[in-house]
Amino acid sequence: MPLKSIEYSSLDFVKEHSETYFELLRLARISECEGNQFIDLSAATTLLNKLPLLYNGRKQKEHQRIIPLLNDKAHKLAIFKALSAESQQVLTTITQQGIVTELARKRQLNNIIAVLSAHNIPIILLKGAAFADVLYSRQAPRTSNDLDILIQQKHWQKAVSLIETLMNYIEKAQPDVFGDLYELSFIPKGKMGAALDLHMSLIHPLLFKIDEEQLWESSVELPSFNNELVRMLSPEHALIHQAIHAYKDMDFGKYNLVDSHEIIMAQKPDMRKTIVIAKEWGASTALFALLKNCSEVMGSDIENYIDSDLLKKIAPNPVIYKVMVKLLKSRFTQPIGNKKPFRYRVNQVIGQFVFSGSVVRPLALQWLYVKSALTKPKR
Repeated sequence: MPLKSIEYSSLDFVKEHSETYFELLRLARISECEGNQFIDLSAATTLLNKLPLLYNGRKQKEHQRIIPLLNDKAHKLAIFKALSAESQQVLTTITQQGIVTELARKRQLNNIIAVLSAHNIPIILLKGAAFADVLYSRQAPRTSNDLDILIQQKHWQKAVSLIETLMNYIEKAQPDVFGDLYELSFIPKGKMGAALDLHMSLIHPLLFKIDEEQLWESSVELPSFNNELVRMLSPEHALIHQAIHAYKDMDFGKYNLVDSHEIIMAQKPDMRKTIVIAKEWGASTALFALLKNCSEVMGSDIENYIDSDLLKKIAPNPVIYKVMVKLLKSRFTQPIGNKKPFRYRVNQVIGQFVFSGSVVRPLALQWLYVKSALTKPKR
């Protein structure tokens, strides 16, 4: 007997329903949607006047990432002078700090690129590093904390040795299980600068079947660097990476939606091709959650997917859907402080099965974890 079709409720895949935060995310959009060009200036002014209280709250980091975009929007809408003095100060100060930070990060990135390019090592910039001059402007950056760079396996050892001349390696807990298998982390040798995550794969190779050859062949040169060795993901791969990273954070409802919205609206990925690739990689469940939130929270135009068959091709079955809702709304989606409660561990394992779409791959990862726990970690 077939399972009864489930009614997909709105905002099932957001941990907290904060309409004010969602309104800020929508206001931060650069690419507007069909039917959403009109902005209520009075409502936008009222919303931005809530920023001082929101920025000083527990979600400070999440709001800080989009404040330069909100500042830019306030000026474009000519409502900046109508804002309270406190709101103007938050917008101006955080934007100026963001611009300075991004300029320093760009100089740091240029130094890394120079060292790697001298040895003819191509790189793909990921996330904020790639979006900086493509989706956003230098005057209104979408700020980030670190740099993410993807390196081909054949260049891995050489790239690591070159990076170690500039930065210090930071070993993760159980590096042979969760970290160093696909990503090494570095911090600047001085006090200034951003941390670097050097990737050999987009995410843990045991969880998803990433086609690295396809990924590199489809990558495109980043025009702002005038260097064919400096590349970014294709729009299709970039959108899937957003979904995979949201799964890693177990959060599909924060500022990453702004990036995903801009990829969809400005870079216009082929959605059918994106879905085919996601299914091949085992990332279709994560992509479904991301696209659902892009439509419901951001109003992104995904070929009117609610009325099409596109999303139906990757929609999880009712049981998996309900488990996803429980996982994403749980308060144990991330470690609490430096502690990893048992509930977090359970959710982590369940999430691996749910979002990888595999039984064998998560079991292989858990076996690796058990073996590591029984032996002393090695670098």
